[in-house]
Amino acid sequence: MKKECEIVQDLIFGYCDGTLNSASKELVEKHLVKCEECKKVYEEIKKDKKIDDVDDKIEIDYLKRVNKKLKRKKFLIVISSICIVLLVVLHIIAFICYYHDHTTIEIFMNKDISEDQMTNIQNQIENQSEDVEITYVSPEEQLEKMKQRFKDNQDLLAGYNSENNIFTPSFIIKTKTIQDMEKIEESLETVEGIKKISSTSSNLYESLIMNIFTILYN
Repeated sequence: MKKECEIVQDLIFGYCDGTLNSASKELVEKHLVKCEECKKVYEEIKKDKKIDDVDDKIEIDYLKRVNKKLKRKKFLIVISSICIVLLVVLHIIAFICYYHDHTTIEIFMNKDISEDQMTNIQNQIENQSEDVEITYVSPEEQLEKMKQRFKDNQDLLAGYNSENNIFTPSFIIKTKTIQDMEKIEESLETVEGIKKISSTSSNLYESLIMNIFTILYN
């Protein structure tokens, strides 16, 4: 092999990659025009390089697809995790609301209820459950509570005060279990002095409606 062919064949790889300086590039191009042997070497290298380029492109495209799938999978995992957390939180909130609403009752008593009757009601409650919280709400407190609740509709309760109060006294009962609440409600069904037993979630509106109807029809 001629010395010039050896030099050119060493430079062909750089020529195919486009990394030669202008002088070396010119040397290779002039030699390939007149040397068939080096030209064949150049064609083989160029062919192999095309195959390598295609393989590299296929590999890059594959890696891009894999990366895209991984990103999509990661995104779906994050979204799924958020949804699961939200569902858990919503279930906890729903359970707390259910537990509160269904273990709290309000007992509305007659306006003319006696002290003995009130004591009897309280004893009946305590007999059904030792772990119970009893809060007495006076008619004045009921009226103030309703005024606060309907403060955006002042005309609704305008003119009502301690002298013409439409509300009755009540006991708010909080128990630890639904079973205790049901036992208390059942034990008070026939007790004198009770006007209505209602759940906390609705008693404010029911109390207002009940007392307004009492005034209208009495």
